[in-house]
Amino acid sequence: MRFIRLNNENVVMSIRIGKEIVEGEIQSDIGESGQIMQPDGTFVNPPEPETQITILDKINYLYYKSKGVIIG
Repeated sequence: MRFIRLNNENVVMSIRIGKEIVEGEIQSDIGESGQIMQPDGTFVNPPEPETQITILDKINYLYYKSKGVIIG
């Protein structure tokens, strides 16, 4: 049997194959590490984090472009 452990945000933290359930686990044939369990029992991948460009990133870009390291 396959067992998974979820954290308090319903994210799959571990997957284990065994004969008996251990406290804190649920039996599930689906759900991969890092996925989020929905209220209906399905699993979804977490949303991609948004990347934010900081002012320092912009300054570094302009600096290295002026030095010819970045072309284009």
